[in-house]
Amino acid sequence: MGTQDVATLASSEEVSIEKARQRVDEAHERVRVARREFLRLFGFGGAALLAGRALAGEEGSALARARPGQSPYASAWKFAPGLLYMQIGTTGASPQRVIRDFNANYEDIAENPVAYFFGQQGFRNAIAPGFGCDPYELVMSFNTTDGLFRIMLGLTWAEGDEIITTNMEESAGNSVLSLLADRYGVVLRPVAIPTNDAFSEGEVFARFDRERSSRTKAVLFSSPIYLTGTRLRERELCLWAARHGIVSIVDAAHQPGMIAMNLHEMGCDFLSGAGHKWQCGPGQTGFMYIRNGNDPNDYVRQAPTTDLGFLVPGGPTVAIPVPGYANTGPLPTYFPTNTLLYGQANGNSILNKGARSKDDNVAALLQLVGNGSRPSQNALFECCQLWDSWGRKNIEAYLVSVAQYLRARIVNIWGPRALSFPYAPGGSHASQVGLTSFNPFSPGYDYNADLTPAMSAAQATAAADAVATLNSAFGIVIRTTTVPHTLRSNPRESAPANAASTPLRVSTHLFHSRQDVDRLIDALLSVVPHP
Repeated sequence: MGTQDVATLASSEEVSIEKARQRVDEAHERVRVARREFLRLFGFGGAALLAGRALAGEEGSALARARPGQSPYASAWKFAPGLLYMQIGTTGASPQRVIRDFNANYEDIAENPVAYFFGQQGFRNAIAPGFGCDPYELVMSFNTTDGLFRIMLGLTWAEGDEIITTNMEESAGNSVLSLLADRYGVVLRPVAIPTNDAFSEGEVFARFDRERSSRTKAVLFSSPIYLTGTRLRERELCLWAARHGIVSIVDAAHQPGMIAMNLHEMGCDFLSGAGHKWQCGPGQTGFMYIRNGNDPNDYVRQAPTTDLGFLVPGGPTVAIPVPGYANTGPLPTYFPTNTLLYGQANGNSILNKGARSKDDNVAALLQLVGNGSRPSQNALFECCQLWDSWGRKNIEAYLVSVAQYLRARIVNIWGPRALSFPYAPGGSHASQVGLTSFNPFSPGYDYNADLTPAMSAAQATAAADAVATLNSAFGIVIRTTTVPHTLRSNPRESAPANAASTPLRVSTHLFHSRQDVDRLIDALLSVVPHP
């Protein structure tokens, strides 16, 4: 695409930019006026009531204080003066009230030392509805890596078993997959995820299906993909796996706090996600999900209110509505790899020899791993309650609208080939994310441009220099990634490692506005190539 072509296209996209602006403002206004019934999440103990008071306080009033053009969430955070932080995909920042509560909690523990093994049952009871699952299935883990290793090493493997994965997994997924290959002789079958105009949901699905064989035991994929920001069709892939008796594992490092998740509707067997990224909890917090039922009908869980309630029947319980399962397949055999109570719970019934039933409190067993960081878990819980009070669908709609505005501005300047997936003014499933990846460094501003090894190395240097300059000269923090992009010369092939591209990746979150996007674009025009 020549410079004149880009200019012509840019002119035609002006209407899209205005529509994108309007969508941000509309999402902003929905957040300001939306009011959810939040009391249904209370009643799970003092910690939940404490969080409720916090939400009714300064963070709860943030929406009312938001000025036109400012994010309706921005006043809940406090960043360094002049800093525009757009790197949430690596780590987020906790709201001010959560930080103060974290510090107070830690001071209390230091003054009155006690081992904190317990207390998480009340947390799980409160936050599980926000993730569309049963509190018996949701574990507050250390991070995505922790969850993936506990999942993958808890499944049973034999030499020659095959796992379908992708060429764009994070280090955590690649690490545990390599371990399984070395330890058990598992065969890895990576799917090359297409980029830019080579991407389509149909093509992605076809590539997964082509890798399926009689030896396929599991599928592990990331969504959204950290390299490109592309969101895959998680539900379709998980239910496709279920139809073929394949175990589905989702690396959802970027979903909690970004996407309004419904794990039962998604249909995955297992999922691991971060608590410290888009959910804005402290470091070393996360979520691990293990599907523990297959009834398509909604039901009510009478969950205990204490951690050892699953060992002592007859104690106090709380009623929690739970949606039915989209995945009605049998439960995979699973052995816990980290728990204090294996072989000691309910007469050796929970996960003993890998078996379980829908009434087993699997999460309680997996949660008990020793003395954890209670301040960190309290803070993650408080963040989850805050997101639930604001409305997770409202949050997703807002941050996606800001991301779409950013993409509209990119297309207007660099053209649609600069983005990692096809730009659609009205949005698409792939674009329902706050991650945006684009490449202004490749020939013709083309994400899929063929590169020689020398061009690839030069691009990596140019991209790193641009990120450094944005930080030092403009106070803007973003990052680069190294992407095995689809080749323009052959859309069925991806670039080899020595000829990969180095696009920029931007994270737009709750505390960003379209004015922040404009500030980023203005800075980019001073730092990176453009028409």
